[in-house]
Amino acid sequence: MRCSQCAQEHPVEVMELTFRRPDAVVALSPEERSRDVRESDDVCHTRGGRFFVRGVLPLPVAGRDEPYRIGLWVEVDEAAYGRVHERWNDPDQADEPAMPARVANAIPTLPDTLGLDAALRLTGPRSRPDIFVADPSHPLAVEQARGITAHRAFEYTLLAAPGGAGSVH
Repeated sequence: MRCSQCAQEHPVEVMELTFRRPDAVVALSPEERSRDVRESDDVCHTRGGRFFVRGVLPLPVAGRDEPYRIGLWVEVDEAAYGRVHERWNDPDQADEPAMPARVANAIPTLPDTLGLDAALRLTGPRSRPDIFVADPSHPLAVEQARGITAHRAFEYTLLAAPGGAGSVH
């Protein structure tokens, strides 16, 4: 898609910003992580009682049928974490009400996303849950509600490129 702002072709379908682990887990030393964290590519929890679920934050993109998705982690309470596990393979899991969560990654270029109130919505056993920002005044919530341009999606993609902030985790 040709960008209306810079006239370049942006391959936004190729790469999306993804955080591999929650910031709190990445900050641990290798010894602490191996001792105190049980982790997979979908969920993790710490011995200290913190519970994380990986999801995607969809951002509608002008001119595209599919949204741009930022792969994020959210922190949930123990009850929500247990409910995610109970419904993990349930084909009707999308019927589960949204669960309160907090964003567990700091997204570069945006103010204060770490700890940002959000909602986690299960979508189906073959897809990651969706994340929706709860604070309507936060710039990320505005982008989620109004959509973004292909150029903005490309800016997020640059963060995911080798050496970009999103590729570190």
